[in-house]
Amino acid sequence: MVNLPYIKLRRKVELHAHLNGSLSTESIKELGKKLYGANTTAMESICKRLVDVDSLDHCFSKFPLMHELTSTKRGLQLATELVIRDFAKDNVIYLELRTTPKRNAAMSKMDYMVCVLETIIESMKTEKILVRLLPSIDRAADVAEAMDTVNLVLELLPKYDNIITGIDFSGNPKVGKFEYFMPALTKARQHHLKLAIHCGEIDNPSEIDQMIQFGMDRCGHGTFLSETQLQELGSKKIPIECCLTSNVKCRTVNGYEDHHFKHIFNSKVAPVILCTDDCGVFDTTLSKEFALAQQIYNLTNDDLDYLLMMGLENAFLENRDRIYLLKEISPPNYGI
Repeated sequence: MVNLPYIKLRRKVELHAHLNGSLSTESIKELGKKLYGANTTAMESICKRLVDVDSLDHCFSKFPLMHELTSTKRGLQLATELVIRDFAKDNVIYLELRTTPKRNAAMSKMDYMVCVLETIIESMKTEKILVRLLPSIDRAADVAEAMDTVNLVLELLPKYDNIITGIDFSGNPKVGKFEYFMPALTKARQHHLKLAIHCGEIDNPSEIDQMIQFGMDRCGHGTFLSETQLQELGSKKIPIECCLTSNVKCRTVNGYEDHHFKHIFNSKVAPVILCTDDCGVFDTTLSKEFALAQQIYNLTNDDLDYLLMMGLENAFLENRDRIYLLKEISPPNYGI
C-alpha cells in the first residue's frame, strides 16, 4: 500500500538531477513567460515536445529545447531558481545538481558556471534546501572540452569549494569513448573532486569493466551491469543511482517490474539510491519515484527510510552538513 502523505512529508535527498532536464512543465511556462512575455501557445508546444519521450535517443533530442531557454544569463538564472524551488516544494532537503558548462554568443563557460553558482547561493537563502553542484563532462563533446571544464572547475574551487563537490560524467552513452576522457577525470580526482559516472546505461560490457577498473564514487543508472560487475561495485561500496521512470520511458528496461532496482534492493548486493534524473523531461518528482517504488516493489516505510539514509550516506558532503541533514531527515512520527 502506498503511503503518499508519508512520502511527501518526508524530507528527501536527490543525488542525480540534471539542471536542463529538471524544470517541470509549469515552471517551463513560467520561465517562458518571464523571458518572452505571454506567448503561452509557443510554450505549451515546447512543453508537449519535452515530456513526450519514448526512447533514449528521443530523450537526448529534447535538450536543445531547454538549452535555448537557458542560452542567456537571465534565462539560466531563472531556470536554476525554478529547478531549486521545484525540488524544495517536493520536500527535497538536499540536492546535487548537474550541468555542463556551455559557451555561446551571450556567455562564456566561466559566465555560465558563475551564474549557476551564484544563483544556487542566493536560492539557498530563500528555500529550505541545501544545494551542491556537479559540473558535467559531456561524452558527446571532444576531449579538449572535457579538460577545459576540469580546469575551469579548478579555477573556481577556491571561491566555491563549499558548492562544487564533484564532477559528473554523462551525455549520450552511444557517443564517445570513456577511455578518451580518463585524463580529465584523473585530474579531477587528483584535486579531490568526487566522481559520479554514468555507467551501464546501455549494454557495453567492455566499457563498464573499464569504468569500474578506473573507479568512481557513485554509479549512474547501472542498467546493464552484470552480476559480477554489481558484486565488484558492491565490494567497493559504490552506490547505484537508480532512476525508475527515466529508464522506463527511455526503454532501457522493459518496465518497472523488470527494473534492476528490484534485484539490487532485494539482494543488497550494492548500495542503491532512488533519483529522478530529469524530472521535467520524464514528468516525475522524487516523491513520485518513492511512491512508485513502494507500490511496485512492496516497500515498507522502513524500506523508504533505508533508501533515504542511503542517499544521505553517499552524498558528496562535508561531515558537518551530513550531521545537520541527518537531523532533518530522520524518520518523524507523523501519526499517518
